[in-house]
Amino acid sequence: MSRWKGIKTIEYGEQSQCDLVVALGFFDCIHKGHIKLINECKQMAFKNSCSSAVFTFSNSPFELLRKESGQILTFEERLYKLDNLHVDFCIKTQFDEYFSQLSPIDFLNNFIKYVSIKGIAVGKDYTFGRYGEGNVDLLKKWCEENSIELNVVDFAEENGKKIASTDIRNLLLEGNLNKVNDLLVQPYFIIGQVVHGSQRGRNIGFATANLEYPADKLKIKAGVYYTRTRVDGVWLKSVTNVGEHPTFDDGNFNIESHVLYYNKDIYGKKIIVEFLEKIRDIRKFSTKEDLAKQISKDIEFALNSEL
Repeated sequence: MSRWKGIKTIEYGEQSQCDLVVALGFFDCIHKGHIKLINECKQMAFKNSCSSAVFTFSNSPFELLRKESGQILTFEERLYKLDNLHVDFCIKTQFDEYFSQLSPIDFLNNFIKYVSIKGIAVGKDYTFGRYGEGNVDLLKKWCEENSIELNVVDFAEENGKKIASTDIRNLLLEGNLNKVNDLLVQPYFIIGQVVHGSQRGRNIGFATANLEYPADKLKIKAGVYYTRTRVDGVWLKSVTNVGEHPTFDDGNFNIESHVLYYNKDIYGKKIIVEFLEKIRDIRKFSTKEDLAKQISKDIEFALNSEL
């Protein structure tokens, strides 16, 4: 068992002595619907004097299933968000060939073999086990046989439609941050380690924190964004460039955050960048001086915006 901030992580199949109420799902971005389910789980846990837990994957099932590429939130980012929601435990596992072939009953039985589960919360369309053969009806029967309380939670809806991760993925690819942030409740964010970059920003008067873009993370629409960056526990306004750098003929997709009025050395530190609003698309400038003028305008936009 390891600890990340206030939340403890348990490997699926690892022994735990705590009585738990578990929310089952993928929770790939923890949107409004997921939060509704997690809150139900926490209420059940409180009622039964148990700890709350959320089950999720430490990698993206899409890789093995060869579907959409890139996670909306990486496992570390999901853990950070679950911690903010005051979940006690995260039960995690790698979605691999072995796990993908577990029958629905084996998946459930492996839980109670090692963990004391007093309750389970799921969405009403929850499926599990090999080929998604398990459904809520099967889960209900299994819970009755094992004296486990089951809470089947209705969808969270937006304009009469179920909130779905696929829609959020598409909105991110379009750069529609306002809608994304509404559906996620907390602004979309990236956690990354600051690495050495090309120093181009510093050379034109705007030093940037260059983040290592997580390899398994969805590449959102390229652009310049108004952001806030958390450094050493403090949130500061920032302007963040996501994508390529055509003015310098650099086609590499990366993320650079200019933290306003901050000049300390943060190389090697892990920072969090929250995306609040898209300022503009990326474009090629004729000269570095023209680019510097535009960056000054981007900074002015950030200074005049709410944090």
